[in-house]
Amino acid sequence: MNQFKSIFLGTIGKTEDMAQLKRAVDTQKCIRAGGKHNDLDDVGKDSYHHTFFEMLGNWSFGDYFKKDAIAWSWELLTKVYGLDPNRLYVTYFEGHPETGLEPDFEAKQLWIDAGVPEDHIIPGNMKDNFWEMGDQGPCGPCSEIHYDKVGGRNAAHLVNMDDPLVVEVWNNVFIQFDRQADKSLKPLPAKHVDTGMGFERLVSALQDKSSNYATDIFTPLFEKIKEVTGARQYTDKYGKDDVDGIDTAYRVVADHIRLLSFAIADGAAPNNVGRGYVVRRVLRRGARYARKYFQTEIGSFFSRILPALVEQMGEQFPELVKKQDDIKEILDEEEVAFAITLDRGEKQFEKYAAAAIKAGEAKLSGADVWRLYDTFGFPEDLTKLMAEERSLTIDEAEVAQAREKAREASKAVKEAVQTFPKLTVHHIAELDKLGFARTDSEPKYLKGDLKSKVQLIFTGTEFRETTKDLPPKTPLGLLLDKTNFYAESGGQVTDTGRILVDGNVEFKVLDVQEYSGFVIHSGYIEYGELTAGEEVICEYDELRRQPIKNNHTGTHVLNHALREVLGDEVFQKGSLVDQDKLRFDFSHKAQVSLDEIKRIEDMSNQDIKKNLKTYTQDVDLDLAREIEGVRAVFGEAYPNPVRVVSIGVPVEELLSNPKNPEWRKISVEFCGGTHVDQTGQIKDLIIVEESGIAKGIRRIVAYTGDGAHQAQRLATTFAEKLNHTEAMSFGPEQISEVKAASFELDGLTISAITKEELRAKFAKIQKVVVDEQKKRQKAESKTALDAVQGHFKVKTEEKWFVGHLPISANAKALSDVMTYYKTKEKERSVYLFAGSKDDSVMHAVYVGTHLSSKGVTAEQWTSAVSQVIGGKTGGKEPSRQGAGAEPARLEEAVETAEQWLLEKVKELKI
Repeated sequence: MNQFKSIFLGTIGKTEDMAQLKRAVDTQKCIRAGGKHNDLDDVGKDSYHHTFFEMLGNWSFGDYFKKDAIAWSWELLTKVYGLDPNRLYVTYFEGHPETGLEPDFEAKQLWIDAGVPEDHIIPGNMKDNFWEMGDQGPCGPCSEIHYDKVGGRNAAHLVNMDDPLVVEVWNNVFIQFDRQADKSLKPLPAKHVDTGMGFERLVSALQDKSSNYATDIFTPLFEKIKEVTGARQYTDKYGKDDVDGIDTAYRVVADHIRLLSFAIADGAAPNNVGRGYVVRRVLRRGARYARKYFQTEIGSFFSRILPALVEQMGEQFPELVKKQDDIKEILDEEEVAFAITLDRGEKQFEKYAAAAIKAGEAKLSGADVWRLYDTFGFPEDLTKLMAEERSLTIDEAEVAQAREKAREASKAVKEAVQTFPKLTVHHIAELDKLGFARTDSEPKYLKGDLKSKVQLIFTGTEFRETTKDLPPKTPLGLLLDKTNFYAESGGQVTDTGRILVDGNVEFKVLDVQEYSGFVIHSGYIEYGELTAGEEVICEYDELRRQPIKNNHTGTHVLNHALREVLGDEVFQKGSLVDQDKLRFDFSHKAQVSLDEIKRIEDMSNQDIKKNLKTYTQDVDLDLAREIEGVRAVFGEAYPNPVRVVSIGVPVEELLSNPKNPEWRKISVEFCGGTHVDQTGQIKDLIIVEESGIAKGIRRIVAYTGDGAHQAQRLATTFAEKLNHTEAMSFGPEQISEVKAASFELDGLTISAITKEELRAKFAKIQKVVVDEQKKRQKAESKTALDAVQGHFKVKTEEKWFVGHLPISANAKALSDVMTYYKTKEKERSVYLFAGSKDDSVMHAVYVGTHLSSKGVTAEQWTSAVSQVIGGKTGGKEPSRQGAGAEPARLEEAVETAEQWLLEKVKELKI
């Protein structure tokens, strides 16, 4: 009901779209999977909980109230829908003496009048029968309708007892109070009705099903799940009756695809913050059910169920059809990300669970629950679900304590990244003297984990063979015999990740640097102890490296397109490749035009869409330099042999005829970075910024992959917002939207081409609004002046005017009237009011020479009025103006302004 809050409170502006509403009906998409209302844990286990559902509503804004709401709801359910009245039960508010709230006997009598037997009318407490939207705001008693799915009995004692067969289907809320900050209740100016009826529960009653999931709302989804997984038919079994858990999994997946699709369509992409984390948690919970119970691989599971939902609900909710491709892409990306850690996370959970059971514990430790989230991305409720399957519980207070402890420690260590141990020439000499070989870093080009061996532990001052006796969270550097971690170089940022002795030790890697062939992994021990000679598993963060690879190969594609569009004088002058973006500096004398940017972007994306294979090979440096069109950074010292990266043509083929002019048509560079196997993995490249950073040096910032798609989604959302703003009727709300859009557009990080197109569209909308403002401003200024002059034409001898003008709260119009009298008729005084008591009020005064010469001041006059209408005024004598904080007292303020002057005139004998 939040969109109607201002109507309930009586604060809605008269020009707003919904200001004239008296009644409304709607269906609202609702999510209950986090915060105050969270049904996630119950979904799948019973017949009526959902994380996503539709809430049907009918609303009265100061129009009909209890009598009609009660009579009509009973009539609709029993006469129109034909539900058995004997299976319906109603509640009314029993009162709350502690807060002075009386029982709602009026509602009880109205139900009796409607034909409800008294033994089907039940009093309800503050929790069940007094509805509030929050700690403050509109609220009031409510009266519910419950449906007994069994029938043939009196089920009054089961109402509001969480019985799955006696469920609430309708709630009439009688909004009549405004909850204040001090918890007191203030009567609202008008009484309203807010009703909610659960669509899924209503359909269950209409189709005479004991379960919401047995209705045709879910049947198409179940059929699609069966088709995709090959599972047995859904049989609507619960608890112990659902022996293999398949029916529960059906319900979870069907419910979750609804939440995921609608949430993503409305802009809530999965991430680790706020609503995005709700989406992530739901997807991971559903993905785990899909794999465990349906034995299906995850990575594109939910997106294969999606078409059934779009077909079923796309007509009523067209955003599903419009955003179907985006939803599919996001679902697949998120599933793939989770699939990478799901196997290891489940194995680690089993170790924790087995250890707890062996120790006779009935719960998982909070530290273990937190590690499953921090290391493997398992949301707490997913771990809780897995624990329940093993008859274990979770102590949420312990989890919170472990979370806070880990965050504080992590924060302290991350702040020390710049001071992580670094090898000096003396340390390198010491390692050579001790006979340690350089780190084998070739595995950084391979996929997956790597088994390695700890050589030494470096504290910054000494090399050690054990971490024993070191203080917790000490910043350390690990030296290994070989590594798959990428050390920061060539503009590409370092890998991060973990070095593990499975189940016993975890070393968090936050930075990786190479010193004369020795690779130091810097970070801290999360738990356990490390010893030199110990075998470890090196696990770089694949989810972080993938976008880095996208951006690095994207840099090569971009570099080639730059030369093709801008010419051979373009040379690389620097670059940065991280998980968020690519930044490329190059030589070029002039600003790159929008047309050139578009050609560069288009050419880059053509190479990406061709899904060209990436080839790499170590080549003798002199021979590599012979390859026609090969790109390298001027002045950079390259090793011999040098690594050649070619996109689209094998390096061996290049070397077979290095001077072939055809090689200029492909990207060939010297590079030691990590790259995608094929350009199609990059998905898209968009240029978000082009600028000059020094004379003759330009810089391009671009996004690839998921980052590019997120930027495109932002652009689409903003374009839709502009369309909405353009379609609005002219008024304060549209003016406000235009101002907000201006700031938002400046701050958008989206394609430079798209941004320019949106700027052009916005400029047109802004011009229309500004022109209309000027037109109306001019008309209101004329109306205001005509009104005041009309007064003086009738009363030619009068020297002052006090009155409410027939215009909006237009400060400029008031200023124009004052300016006229300041310059044209200086003797006369005017006190002007504009606006309305239902909206906002401006007031202004000019004290003419006739009054000012006798000592009357604008400050005195407005001060008396401000005591009534509130707010502040400002300006220099003999004029002053301001906004009234209490528009409702407009008429009283006008009277005060007039009365004050009359008393002053009398006092000064003017």
